[in-house]
Amino acid sequence: MLKSWFRVWPFLKPYKGQIFFTLFLGVLYAALTVVLPALVQLILSVLETMSKIADSGGDFTAQDPGIKANKDMMKVLNFVDLPENHWIYNLSSKDIVKGVAFIFPIYYLVFGVIRFFHFFFVKYISEKVISDVRLSLMNKFMDLDVMYLGRQKTGSGGLLSRTLNDTIVLQNGLQYYGDLIREPLVGLFLLAFLFLNNWKLTLVCFAFLPVIVLVIRYVTKSLKRIGHQSQQVLEEVTKTLKEGLDGVRVIQSFNLQDKMKSRFFGQVHEYLDKRKNIIIREEIGSPINEWVVSVLACGIIIFQIEQIWRGESSIASFLGFIFAAGLLDKPVKKTQQAIIRIQQNVVAMERLQEVLDSKTEVKEPDNPIPFPSEWSEIKFKNVSFAYGESPVLKGIDLDIKKGEVVALVGESGSGKSTLAGLLQRFFDPKGGEITIGNVELDKMKTEDLRSQIGYVTQDVFLFDETIENNIQFGNLKRNPKDIPAAAQMANASVFIDNLEKGLKSGVGERGGRLSGGEKQRLSIARAVFKDPPILILDEATSALDSASELEVQKGIETLLKGRTALVIAHRLSTIKNSDRIIVMKKGEIVEQGTHDELITKNGEYARFYNLQYIQ
Repeated sequence: MLKSWFRVWPFLKPYKGQIFFTLFLGVLYAALTVVLPALVQLILSVLETMSKIADSGGDFTAQDPGIKANKDMMKVLNFVDLPENHWIYNLSSKDIVKGVAFIFPIYYLVFGVIRFFHFFFVKYISEKVISDVRLSLMNKFMDLDVMYLGRQKTGSGGLLSRTLNDTIVLQNGLQYYGDLIREPLVGLFLLAFLFLNNWKLTLVCFAFLPVIVLVIRYVTKSLKRIGHQSQQVLEEVTKTLKEGLDGVRVIQSFNLQDKMKSRFFGQVHEYLDKRKNIIIREEIGSPINEWVVSVLACGIIIFQIEQIWRGESSIASFLGFIFAAGLLDKPVKKTQQAIIRIQQNVVAMERLQEVLDSKTEVKEPDNPIPFPSEWSEIKFKNVSFAYGESPVLKGIDLDIKKGEVVALVGESGSGKSTLAGLLQRFFDPKGGEITIGNVELDKMKTEDLRSQIGYVTQDVFLFDETIENNIQFGNLKRNPKDIPAAAQMANASVFIDNLEKGLKSGVGERGGRLSGGEKQRLSIARAVFKDPPILILDEATSALDSASELEVQKGIETLLKGRTALVIAHRLSTIKNSDRIIVMKKGEIVEQGTHDELITKNGEYARFYNLQYIQ
């Protein structure tokens, strides 16, 4: 339990002032709870006295002894010694009942206000903490290297599940921390009342406490393990649901609907089985405890009847004890439920902590060197890289002059995209170094480095916002007035001008309202608006038809002017005019030169060229 608290505390610490105020209100709440049975017992005591006088045919005016008539009640109320002539001893029964009647609305007003603010702060603080946790998760996701997602078994769906589902479990658990602190205090105050009322009977009640403790221990012992399994299965459910939504076109095209439904059905029912086991453990404690309480009530009644029979107690004392004991049931149940729920909270916090404690492999330098304002070349020096144990690049040596357009060609898996990823520090090489103007990439801030690089990929990602905003995301510091010019340079104005809202038109999720060629031209416009000195084009036209490719190629030609570019392409027609072509095979550079030089060599590049039937 304490381990869970220490894990959560860093998120609670900013609100410690509000938390301590909430705890103070909880103490007041607990203290005021015991006032109610005291008032009830006081009324019953007075009514019992009046009943005895009436039964004996006595005169209230002459015989009413007021509060002094009930010695048992004085044991509860007499926390301080009062002199014999104190005015409270001279109150009549009628005055006492009237006074208590006026106390009730005042009591419930004060109690209600304290209760409202206590529970409000408990719930509101938990909401704020969970918002902070979600923000921390988002910050972590944005800062982790791109390889992190590939290392996750359940991918982005699993991380989405942790961000949404596990935080909900954590949020509920935080509210139960309030119960775990408040309800035991309520129980202690009620026990104090019971002890003052009848210490012998209270000790009898304590004999049943080990039974309740054993029930709680039994329930919570396996709950953490099952809760962890439950959240893992829910992670798989979220992953499958996300895959189904992201890949709906492919699924329908290959008639995989039944396959996806079957997988989802199986995972949902597995999750349901885990939840069933959790619910059993959550709910089994209450009926067992209620049965224990019924046995206890039976013992209390028998014990009290014997005491009343011997004149050692009164009916008012008995009913006051029963009333307070009945109130004690709620804090016992809530404490038990809080302990059970917090076990699930521990599981959720551990899973979230796994993400929050994750370390990025791309480290920021302690004393970063600014991106060189004057540089003449990019150098790859004996660069090697591997995904796990599988080598992808082997001792790459490559110099790219400033203003040079260098194309990378080769079979899939030869390391072309990895080389481009290393230049942007999406990951770092396992061996060797990469420099720009003699400054190693890992000596610069990644933000500074990436601000100098434009990136256009085959799989275009557009945000679900307007065309204007998507272009502006290329450089948020630049004047938005330059957006139309960037769109025109990317040859995107052709279709933007035909849209009803023009640049204000929404593109839909991942640009779903646009064609492939239109999305690609917007990504080029974004790169144009960024206006970087270095450009990476990763298969920028390979997924387009000939007509779209022609339009996009016009934008690319504009984009390439005066820039240092690394162009990855399978369509060799798009890179024939490159300053230099690098041919890669199995992570190594096997050829390099201009198009004509490589055709003359009749080597690997010529083989690729002939396979594409380019004359």
